[in-house]
This record gives sequence, C-alpha cells and structure tokens, in this order.
Amino acid sequence: MRFKRFIFAGTFTLFAAAMSSVSYGQANQGELCKKMWDNFQGMRAMTGLSAADASQFAKFSECSKAIVADSKISTEKFSSDKNYTVINQEVIYHSSELDKAATNKDLEEIQVQFRRLTIACRNCHKIYRSELKLVP
Repeated sequence: MRFKRFIFAGTFTLFAAAMSSVSYGQANQGELCKKMWDNFQGMRAMTGLSAADASQFAKFSECSKAIVADSKISTEKFSSDKNYTVINQEVIYHSSELDKAATNKDLEEIQVQFRRLTIACRNCHKIYRSELKLVP
C-alpha cells in the first residue's frame, strides 16, 4: 500500500512540476535576455561606423525598440527587487535614447548611448549572473 502511495505521489509531483514549467506563451528571463542579446549584437556590429545610411539607422531604431519592449516585459514580470528594477529602467532609458539618436541620425549620440547600454547590461549580468539563470 505504501508503494502505491509513493508512486501516486511521485507521479502527481512530476505532473505538477511539468505544468508549472510551461510558460503559456510568455518568455522566461533567459529567453528575454537572449532576444535582447541578439538585438544588442545587431547594433554592436554597426557602432564603429564613421558614416551610416538610412537602412543602418533604421536597424538601430528597430533593435533599440525591441530591447525596450523586452525590458518592459522583464520589468513587469520579474521585478523582485529594487536593483533589478533600476537596471531595467536604465536599459529602457538608454535604448530609448538610442532610438531617438537613430531617428535624428546622430552617430555620436548612438555610440554614447550604446556604451551606456553596454554598462547597464554588464551590471545586470554581474549582479544576477543571468547566464547562469540566477535572476530574480
């Protein structure tokens, strides 16, 4: 009888764990970070330019808007402490400024804001070790 209870309890526990790991369409922090990293790398490839054309400015704007959207989701879904909220607000601010600079076709401001965005991302990864999935 104990063995049957053990099997039933184990099966129920596995089922509950499987159901709780399903995200139902919403990304987890690792997925959001990966998407932001891809957009970050898209901008990074163009940061050393001395001149840019309209398509490159559009790419900066597109990538920065995607980072803002993912950071807002991250703030709403995962904000468990003040540091995390502040760092996400920094990322949102600098990405928004990148979008403004791309709209104004200001390469110097793009490079300044990209550097600040880099620092904000680096701070988050130092504090939370996002690559180890130890985020709040």
